[in-house]
Amino acid sequence: MPEGLPGLDALAQVCRAFGLNDRDARLLHHRSNAVYLLPHEQIVARLAPATALRRERAATVIALTRWISTRPSPIALPPMPGNQPVVADSAVATFWPYRPTTPPPTLGDLAGLLRQLHELPAPPFSVPRYRPLHRLDEALEIDQRRHQPALTAEDRAWLGARARTLVDAFAKTTFPLAIGLVHADAHRENLVRRGDGWVLIDWDQACLGPRELDLLAGLPDHFHEAEADRTAFLSAYGYDLTRWRNWTLLRDIAELHSVASYIRLAPGKPAAAEELARRVTSLRSGDRSVRWRAVS
Repeated sequence: MPEGLPGLDALAQVCRAFGLNDRDARLLHHRSNAVYLLPHEQIVARLAPATALRRERAATVIALTRWISTRPSPIALPPMPGNQPVVADSAVATFWPYRPTTPPPTLGDLAGLLRQLHELPAPPFSVPRYRPLHRLDEALEIDQRRHQPALTAEDRAWLGARARTLVDAFAKTTFPLAIGLVHADAHRENLVRRGDGWVLIDWDQACLGPRELDLLAGLPDHFHEAEADRTAFLSAYGYDLTRWRNWTLLRDIAELHSVASYIRLAPGKPAAAEELARRVTSLRSGDRSVRWRAVS
């Protein structure tokens, strides 16, 4: 398995601790978490290294999704009942019911959920505040310590300097939609069906931050969503982020942030290394015609 994420041995440990059968487990995603389907249980297990930060984040995700699921119009998939998160074999895990994603959701479906999320009051417990690009800073430090870094020293220095510029600009910016509870990783891959509607999953980055963070799916970027779909998304939400003069700041932060997971995975995953090179080259050259793709 690529650097940093728990493998099948850790999966067996956490499943045993939670009373689940991990036989025939299938890897679904492998970026910031190792995500497995337990086919005999119809449950999804999400594993991360049991660092203090990841344990705290997992506990927040469980508390937050359970709280949101008690609201009159649930918009989050609730976790499996039981004592979560589970820590075993240097891994921290959370468990979720498996739900289908077909037919695929539209950006309009996503916008409706985000509108409801942004109308919620602050949770009755502590939620972290948004810290732009801190995960990139961590990834750059990890890479610098490697015997064989994924980045050249020049690329690493450029990414660090670019991050500092964007973080400084963020600190001086006032956001029209104000600060509130945000998902902070809102895109169509993070929607699953529940009943006859959709709910949000993958709340690992949820925090208190500018609500504009959740509207990035409506911005022109390296993933090239069709303009008609992006326009429909912003219309369904009820606010056109592109009319705000600082919208490119959030786009640039999000694009730079996306590089972090590929820096972590690149040494053991050739597809991640290739995508990392594509993203860094296009960022440094300013070539916005380059299309990025997600590597799981």
